[in-house]
Amino acid sequence: MTDPIQLEPGIIEGLTKPTIEKLRSAGIPTLQTLAAQTPKDLAEKSGLGEETAQKAIRKAVQMVSEGFITGDVLKEKRNERTRLKTGCVALDNLLGGGVESQTTLEIAGAGGQGKTQIVHTLAVLAQLPIEQGGLNGEVAIVDTEDTWSIKRIEQIATARGLDAEKIIKGIHWARALNTEHQKYLIEQLFDLCSKAPIKLIIVDSMMAHLRSEYIGRGELSDRQGELGSMLQTLLKVAISTNTTVIYTNQVMNRPIAYGDPEVSTGGHIMAHAGLTRIHLRKGRKEIKIAKLVDSSYLPPGEAMFIITDKGIDDVIIEKKGEENEDE
Repeated sequence: MTDPIQLEPGIIEGLTKPTIEKLRSAGIPTLQTLAAQTPKDLAEKSGLGEETAQKAIRKAVQMVSEGFITGDVLKEKRNERTRLKTGCVALDNLLGGGVESQTTLEIAGAGGQGKTQIVHTLAVLAQLPIEQGGLNGEVAIVDTEDTWSIKRIEQIATARGLDAEKIIKGIHWARALNTEHQKYLIEQLFDLCSKAPIKLIIVDSMMAHLRSEYIGRGELSDRQGELGSMLQTLLKVAISTNTTVIYTNQVMNRPIAYGDPEVSTGGHIMAHAGLTRIHLRKGRKEIKIAKLVDSSYLPPGEAMFIITDKGIDDVIIEKKGEENEDE
């Protein structure tokens, strides 16, 4: 992917300096970010007329889009993507070698199953060089449940022999107070990614405010509309800024006789948003089970992990056949 091109006066023919300033003030710092907008949303954010916004987007698309490419070129581009190691070999194998860069990953599960522990671990490991399984960049956190712990980051970094203070400085954290604030922070990611070398974005969790603020069937449509808007923005951020997006999700119980009674919240909109989705559940003793429930390119499967001072780690199998005992 080409490097971001800063949106500056003269970069787009026909756009005046005041128009460029309006776009930058609206959190549109690069041509790639501008190309990912929609005319209506851009007009509302920037104060431009919708026709002007549409022309600006069209010109940006023409400047950054490669158009149609052949399959071999696409293969080469996909092979350039890196894999973020999770700290657990079994989970890396489940994910095809780690979390693929420039994609979205949903991690769902009931409370206490390890969602936040996984993203804390990834926030540390993402800052490692690529040759060490990292993304060689910094991390942006949108914290909706006030679960983010710097002490835990210090513990994980120290246990892995890393410079904890350096890791902490590479984290950009924001607390989302409600759904509207969460939307605002997600929109600000375009600008943040242009100013800092962000390579991983974490939203923990995506549905917390939506579930508490939009209650009942009468508000379901509005809730799903807000969810869809935020998920689309995150996808645009990932594409236009060359970042990886991970968000955690809650589950709810279904009164069914067969199959898994737990299902991720967010309905079809959430189900179709993430390129890869994993569902966590409790296993035997301290073991957690990660199940790959949906992926466009990976086969279904499961992986076991435990939570230690290092974040998440592999389960040490002491007896033959013990890996199948998850109850």
